[in-house]
Amino acid sequence: MKSETTASKLDITKIAHGLMRVKVGQGKGFFKVGVEKKHGEANSIYFEINGARKFEVGNDCDTCHFWFKCLHEPRLSAQRKIANLPKTIQLPRPVDESMIQELSPLLELMEKGEYDIFETAIHLAGPYDSEDEGSYFFNNEFMELWDINDPKEEGLLSDWEHYEGQRPRIFRHPDTGLTEKQFEFIIPLVPRAALKEEYIKLYQSMIANGDRPRILIFCMYQRGIPESVKRGHAKNMHSFLAGFVLDGHHKLAAYRRAGIPAKFLTILSHKASKYFLLKNEGNSPRARMEERLASLVS
Repeated sequence: MKSETTASKLDITKIAHGLMRVKVGQGKGFFKVGVEKKHGEANSIYFEINGARKFEVGNDCDTCHFWFKCLHEPRLSAQRKIANLPKTIQLPRPVDESMIQELSPLLELMEKGEYDIFETAIHLAGPYDSEDEGSYFFNNEFMELWDINDPKEEGLLSDWEHYEGQRPRIFRHPDTGLTEKQFEFIIPLVPRAALKEEYIKLYQSMIANGDRPRILIFCMYQRGIPESVKRGHAKNMHSFLAGFVLDGHHKLAAYRRAGIPAKFLTILSHKASKYFLLKNEGNSPRARMEERLASLVS
């Protein structure tokens, strides 16, 4: 149901328990998704910061996988806050309308559009660099499924580190016999070398004492259908949840050291996401995607 008390710029709807949809009517566009229209080709999707393209984050092709390329280093400081968020965001509490209202300063940095907000937990592996053969992009199943011969030649990554979920989440489709694996990527905007060790240790101590501080990410969900699946030649497919860290780089490093699943407060852009359907999944990609997102709520 829609809120009757929302601020003038935010239209908030509860989709499911812990999953909220927000329509930002006016935004500053500091964080923005750009789409480059290409005649006869798939349109490229970009993550832009303050008017400059920083990452290419895949395309809108229905048979393509997610990837990201760092085009220009973001050069954000780990010591500066993006927005003056209230400390109450860190308290153990549900993602509901009151939290969304408190997130208004951050949401107003986005561009006009629709966003889903929820909390999820990811047990992290990494970080991996662009030539780390332990990463997803060098996985044999990935290369076979998406017809990749050499990830290095494909230029899927560009000298920027990222984290991954330790294990994919599994979704089974009994009607088709397909197994769908969801892979998760967390991409920092501040390199590890710029972090302060004392802050990482402080959060490590908090985590060891049972606290679970939230990390804010700007997120997208991309699900293409490989040609081999469309033709019935393959019985598995991959989908992707990817997030850029807006706030919480020291927390990210602390969670990884602690070996504890990290808590992510996720702002998912509909514009940056794609969710193509299998033949038996109806004709509402948005409903199916939000059903999937609801299953990720922690």
